[in-house]
Formats: sequence, structure tokens, C-alpha cells
Amino acid sequence: MEFVEGETLEHFIRRSGGVEVKLALEIVAQVAAGLAAVNEQNLVHRDIKPSNIMVRLKDDGSITAKIIDLGLAKAVDETGSQTSISIPGIFAGTPEFASPEQFAGIQVDIRSDLYSLGVVLWEMMTGHAVFSGSPAELMYQHQQAPPPFEQLDGVPQPVVVLIEMLLEKDPGQRLQNPTALLKVIPLIMAALNAGRRITRQSLQKAPSTVSRVDIRKLPARPAPEKISLARLPVTGSDVFGREEDVAFLDRAWASKRANIATIVAWAGVGKSTLVNHWLRRMAVKQYRSALWRAVNRYSYLYL
Repeated sequence: MEFVEGETLEHFIRRSGGVEVKLALEIVAQVAAGLAAVNEQNLVHRDIKPSNIMVRLKDDGSITAKIIDLGLAKAVDETGSQTSISIPGIFAGTPEFASPEQFAGIQVDIRSDLYSLGVVLWEMMTGHAVFSGSPAELMYQHQQAPPPFEQLDGVPQPVVVLIEMLLEKDPGQRLQNPTALLKVIPLIMAALNAGRRITRQSLQKAPSTVSRVDIRKLPARPAPEKISLARLPVTGSDVFGREEDVAFLDRAWASKRANIATIVAWAGVGKSTLVNHWLRRMAVKQYRSALWRAVNRYSYLYL
């Protein structure tokens, strides 16, 4: 696997107190390019958030951004239906950054990741996510409450328009894929450079020939020869050597005195995979649904 230098976007935002507008758009563009690759593999990431984006600010002021942690990625077949660990009624993701359709427990597609990327852009502009509160409160807010756009008072109007398009609660009203997002970012950059406003209609009519101006193209790096993204164990369908951990979750589920289990480990060691595997077993047995929330190196499982 590639070693990714730098820090998480979450740490970068906290350390710098925010992200300059054009730098934020550059990060969004590079994440969108990554999501385009994810989409080409018929996958949905389902957990786009600052802690799952690695950034590296170079001496010349340019930045590199890469998506990490596909532990919750889900395959989508040619008809648009989710495959693998599709379990109706079960939420998987991080509530602060999840799309309305994720909370509904219905099938999601790449437009869900674009919604989450909109929340990430919001946090880069304000220093905090769109909504806050308990998981139940976040579920209601993402599905029903309008975003508090008054908090974007100091954000340039073209960027606010982009955020509005990404945070549409109806997936059909959002940008429909990462390629569409890559097409509108140069228009937003041009509007910022010219100091002019932009309309949503003009972005929706962006021609297919628009190039990614002002967005630096990163040099291609050779990928491992024998790794197929489609075959990576990102869906939690199988785990090995985790019998003791699975037994712990079984005991916690059976206990009448427990309604939350905390799994502590560093990022990338398989918390999401473990929980997804366990949830899949429970769903097969027709247990009631469970909600889990991943925060930094902790996973909280609400039983």
C-alpha cells in the first residue's frame, strides 16, 4: 500500500483554524477526483469526513489531498442497487457527515458521498460541521432541518452556492456525480478571481468541455500490480482472527444492562470492518437494527 504523508484534514482545520477559500476548493477538487475513481469501481465510500482525508501542504503553497479508509465502502451493481452488506434499516457512517438517505437506511449512491463532501467544505469554511447534537438530533437535522446558511455570512457567494447544491436533501437535486462537481469548480474559481457572483443555473449548465483550471494535476503514481480495488475486503463481509472481539459484541448485545459498546483502536486497524461483520450476522438472525458511530479512534455501537 502507498504510504500517505501529511495529516488528516481534521487536524489541519483544527491546527490552522480554518482553510483559505481557494485552498479549500483545491481540496474538494482532489477529493472529487478520488470519488470519481471510487464511482468508476461502482463503490460508495459512505464515510467522507475530514478525518478520512489526508492532506499535505507543500512549501510552494500547493496541497495534496487523498481519501483514506474505505472500511465502510459499499458496492453498487449495474442497476444502482447496493450489494454485499446491504441491510435495510441499519445506519453505517458518521452522523455529523452522513447524508439524509444514509439515515433512512435505504440504498445510497455516489451522491451520498457528495453530500458528505459538502459538509466537509462547510467545516473548512466555518471550523465546524453543519449540524451538531446527539445521533437522534443529527438524524432529524440532516433529514428535515435547513442548513444554517447564516453561518456562512463571510464565505464568498460562489462557494455558498456550491455548498447549497451539495447539501440538497433530495439526491436528485444535488450534483449527480463527482465529474459534474469537477466541471463546476473552475467556474467557481473564475468567479472568485473576477469578484463576481454566480447563479446555480449557470453551474448546472456547465459545459462538458470545461477543464479543471486552477486545479493542479498531480503526477501519476504506479499502483500495486496485483491489487484489485474491487476485491479489497472493504465491506466487512469476512473477518479473520477476530473471534474474541465478535464474542465480546455478542455478550454486550445479550446483556440487558448494556446499551453501548466502545471499540478503541487507531484508524485503519479494522473497527469498521469488525462492526459491519457483526451487524451483518445480527441482521441475518433478524435482530433489531443497531446504530454505530465512528469518532476518531473510537467506535460507539448503540445496542
